[in-house]
Amino acid sequence: MSQKVSSGNRQVKRTRMWIFEALMLLLEEKPYDKIGVSDITTKAGIARQTFYRNYSGKDDIVSEYLSDTISLEPETKKGDRQGNIVLTFNIKYMLENRDNIKKMLSIVEIEHRIRNEAKEFPITMMEQYRGKLSAAEYLLCRYKLYYQLIGCLQAFFDWFINDMPMPVEEVVSMLNALNIPSAVMYRNLPNIVVRIQ
Repeated sequence: MSQKVSSGNRQVKRTRMWIFEALMLLLEEKPYDKIGVSDITTKAGIARQTFYRNYSGKDDIVSEYLSDTISLEPETKKGDRQGNIVLTFNIKYMLENRDNIKKMLSIVEIEHRIRNEAKEFPITMMEQYRGKLSAAEYLLCRYKLYYQLIGCLQAFFDWFINDMPMPVEEVVSMLNALNIPSAVMYRNLPNIVVRIQ
């Protein structure tokens, strides 16, 4: 996402809140792909230039909101030979914004965007392994990361959208248990570790 203004300013935060709320209200009126920037600015009561000082397009609004929901970073623990990748869900934020997040996750275009952005991470992560793994290991690692990351996101969001039918700790434990066998079989390759914040 390309943010053009510092989000620390109170006015910027307020403007972004108006923009986000306008998008959420518009989603009740029409499909996501039929909503334009002009619809959002009209509903938010702001000028078009104000919108573009904050976002480059409507997808950036969703990305910003979802980046407060999930994060994905290499584990920084010293001596970690696997170089695990930590997928963190901010469950408190998700619960506070439950209706909006559910609404966003139910939109096919947004679900595809999340999946596409998630697919970029393994490619970026794999750069550090280029030349250190055989061609077969490199491909295996890339596919392993895709499989784990997309699977974890899909399962966790499905759990959330369906009113959290089991405790969050159990879901996280289950997702991590599903990832363990591949970590044992391929010790030198990174593994996705799911955490909640």
